[in-house]
Amino acid sequence: MHYLKFFFLISTIILSGCSSLEERRQKDTRLLVEYALSDFPIPSKASISEDETVILGSGNKWSGKVTYYVEMSPQELVKFYDASTPQVGWNMTSSTISEDVILAFQKDKRFATVEVSRSSFLEGVKLLSSRATKVTISLNHADSIGVESTNNISIDDNSKENIK
Repeated sequence: MHYLKFFFLISTIILSGCSSLEERRQKDTRLLVEYALSDFPIPSKASISEDETVILGSGNKWSGKVTYYVEMSPQELVKFYDASTPQVGWNMTSSTISEDVILAFQKDKRFATVEVSRSSFLEGVKLLSSRATKVTISLNHADSIGVESTNNISIDDNSKENIK
């Protein structure tokens, strides 16, 4: 009987420690993403997926993608972005609504796409919660991609004959 109580106590401590560690990682990740996306809205209850998030660069000229899961329907997310993006200076430039939703935005020299899709079976599902919607925000600054230089190569008539 004492072993059972001891096992239960240790299991509870381990599980609560894992939960606290995951909550801390989520808070840290959210702080970094909020810094990078300081002027692009993300729902407050969003759970950011570290494994699917990539941020390259720094300051206003970063590029990358942020993926999160949230317990909102795709329709609710379209309404959320339609209402919240103009408030921070983003203009919706196009939208595609089908099985998945793709929204495109522009602000100055920055471009963002928001891809909304209902998670597949059990993806984004947590114990004792409903199925979440997956959202991927891809953001790019026009100056973050280098312009490829073209080499001016002149070919004389002798070289043209050798190419034939």
